[in-house]
Amino acid sequence: MASNSSSSVPPPIVALATWVVPGSGYWLIGQRTRAMTVGITIMVLFILGLLIGGVRVVDVPPGVLSSPVNAVSQKPWFVGQILAGPITLIASSIGREDSYFASHSRVNEIGTLYTAVAGMLNLLAIIDAAYRAGHDGGTG
Repeated sequence: MASNSSSSVPPPIVALATWVVPGSGYWLIGQRTRAMTVGITIMVLFILGLLIGGVRVVDVPPGVLSSPVNAVSQKPWFVGQILAGPITLIASSIGREDSYFASHSRVNEIGTLYTAVAGMLNLLAIIDAAYRAGHDGGTG
């Protein structure tokens, strides 16, 4: 097992970094090419979802902090979207402005699907980067 300086990054820090900026956990453990590939792919997929369906495809359910189970049952796709990171909250806050209209067609559903899939892909990256940080020090 090869040991390098990047193996000293704890897996929880790698996981949090990957959630905040998709691909950054790989960057922390020294896998630069993988970091760029994963990060760009997830961000492009999320942004395409916003471009296809409009910025209002990201809609935070009401009462998400006071009653999370009820909120998630109303809008389950938000779970996938929030996994893409803080960009979801930024898009949601922008979409709350009255200058943006909400599409009610299949286009909106496709945009929602793209953003949720981007978040689920980021979950896979979070798990993989944290595993690599804890087991093989980022090599392999």
